Amino acid sequence: MLKSVRIENFRSIESAEVPLGRMTVLFGPTAAGKSSLFYALLALRNFVLSPNQSADGLFNLGFQSLGGLDACVFNHATGKDVSVIADFDDPLGLYGLRLSKTEAQIVAESALLALGAKVPIPYAANQSFPSVFQDAPPSEDAAPQEYTVNWNGFAATVVPKESTAETQARAMAVTRTINGSVEALKRIDVCPHRRGFFKPSYTAVSLTPTPTSEDEVATLVINDPHMASRISINTTEIFRRDFRLYTAPGTATTFLQTTEVSEARVPGDLVNDGFGVNQVVYLLAKLHRPEVRTLLIEEPEVHLHPTVIRKLARSLCTLARDEDKQLVMTTHSEQFLLALLTCVKEGLVSAEDLVCYDVRREKKRTTFRPRRISGDGQMEGGLSSFLDGELEDLKSLMALPA
Repeated sequence: MLKSVRIENFRSIESAEVPLGRMTVLFGPTAAGKSSLFYALLALRNFVLSPNQSADGLFNLGFQSLGGLDACVFNHATGKDVSVIADFDDPLGLYGLRLSKTEAQIVAESALLALGAKVPIPYAANQSFPSVFQDAPPSEDAAPQEYTVNWNGFAATVVPKESTAETQARAMAVTRTINGSVEALKRIDVCPHRRGFFKPSYTAVSLTPTPTSEDEVATLVINDPHMASRISINTTEIFRRDFRLYTAPGTATTFLQTTEVSEARVPGDLVNDGFGVNQVVYLLAKLHRPEVRTLLIEEPEVHLHPTVIRKLARSLCTLARDEDKQLVMTTHSEQFLLALLTCVKEGLVSAEDLVCYDVRREKKRTTFRPRRISGDGQMEGGLSSFLDGELEDLKSLMALPA
């Protein structure tokens, strides 16, 4: 699981270290910089997936282009480097990047060893950075075992100096640990603001490394024989609507359909269900991807009635717990945050697993202010940040003194 993210000089984040939980919620005013945490992680993931591109290309996230390195560096200070470091639970450790226009410094650290390299940008991953790793001896009488580590910035191979069955097995374990943080980065996905299905039917298409278009996400559902059934369980809980696929005989055309689970029992195409249902099905398709461990979700509550927001929050808590998923979410909804706090009180998620930040932008800089959650679902500072504007309106309407 992703333990924390460290960011420097990226958009409005000059410097921040943000510890994460199984469920992390970022709330605060519009344009405070909440989504910048997502975009920093995705830029780092882009480097891991495709390092042989320009620095500007790393900030094209597929669903959104951020305009390149000069547009993203804090305060447009072109002489500064952008730094993003993802820190994972032990034994994986951290993996990070410090990026300029022409070169990058890569760092990978775990409890076993620390690796670092300076590479040109674009980088063809064609260099090798050897180092020596000495393992602790298995007993006081034994000598430490020595291993050679060959690392290209992403993948490592570990070779024991003395080859035995024991040292070969240990070399494989060390290799998995060194490579684990990169593999964990690949298991991050995003559910952006721009989401949903706007056609009644789809045919399978080829997928990009970060599938976000409606055709790609529909393809995820079509190609996984179990996903539609899993989504249907959640849509029934949240909306009282069954979800299923229908493929016309003799064709490769698949229709996304829902049916009311009520006395009406009216079937129809998902595209006619309204955007609230539509966008949640997209979100669930992302969340049920078996290869995804951490999902970054922008405002899961959009276009939903408060009653449905409550049900969605409960479903997300259950999925995170039962499917071993990690969710990092932005929100502008006090109903959504209140529903998550209620889930803590009811024991669906622990107070330790729910991490909340009040994200503010002070002049040029974004700050992440942690809000402690108690075991009975109370949040330090309450929900006052959501009510500031409403209080101003009430004062004006009632002609109360400021």
